[in-house]
Amino acid sequence: MMLRFDDLDGKAKRTMEMAQVKYVPISVKVVDQSTGSPIEDADVLATTFLYLPMPGLEDRWGFPDLQNFRSDTDGRTGVKHVSGFRNVITVRKPGYQEARQDFLASQSELVLQLRRLQAKSIQFKTMNSESKEVVGNVVVRLCEQRNGLPPDPNGFAVVSDASGFTPPIPIQNLMPLSVETERAGYHRFTLGLDWRTLKDGEIIKVYVRKKGWFE
Repeated sequence: MMLRFDDLDGKAKRTMEMAQVKYVPISVKVVDQSTGSPIEDADVLATTFLYLPMPGLEDRWGFPDLQNFRSDTDGRTGVKHVSGFRNVITVRKPGYQEARQDFLASQSELVLQLRRLQAKSIQFKTMNSESKEVVGNVVVRLCEQRNGLPPDPNGFAVVSDASGFTPPIPIQNLMPLSVETERAGYHRFTLGLDWRTLKDGEIIKVYVRKKGWFE
């Protein structure tokens, strides 16, 4: 119900109708995009929210709890559609691009296809954006959306040494693909990557900006 403040006189009573939330079971099957073979032990996550600052805050934000299941040897599991909300299913498995889609109570079964990922070995070098000197002890990690889900199983984090170099890390052709930095005294920086243009064994320079006195 939408209320206009100007229409409220403090005396009139407003009647609000409430409907009980309904849960409708939906069958889910997870398969390999290329072969059609069932994928076992994939994380199947059903949510009624698109954003949460961190996992586990559903009750505080007024959402039903996250549904978290795993596919069996036939690639199957089940979730429940929750009435009154936008329902989204996300399927994840290490080595595969995650799949995400909305689903309705009228759908008796969902088939989600996962694309197998490829990897290239990449190394990062962290440098000061102004002086161009190396900066050590910088965390470079996969940039993830704040969608209230558990950490991405394909996520990674490496730390640069005193010479500014991180250990080599396999970078997969995720979509989207971006990294972010973190170091005390420096601003966070996000860098988008185009996996197709990366060369195996390449060193990517990441420039970080030092904070001022009052930042």
